[in-house]
Amino acid sequence: MVTTQQNQQFGLNPMQLHLVSMLNFNNSEAAEQRLKRALEQFYLSEFENMKTTMFASGELTEELIEKGAATHFRTPY
Repeated sequence: MVTTQQNQQFGLNPMQLHLVSMLNFNNSEAAEQRLKRALEQFYLSEFENMKTTMFASGELTEELIEKGAATHFRTPY
């Protein structure tokens, strides 16, 4: 169980706290892999929904994607 002190130390939000407490029941590597796949699928679905919404609203376009792909984002040192 995650304590209030640990929550304050790590700054976890309620969803993160719930996931951490659920991980106490993970007893195998196979279960860990299934959980990772489930989380990946969840976030992929969320991304796809966000992308669809942004394309529908015009907030995201093919031109913006192409421009971003050609942009150099490296941080100067």
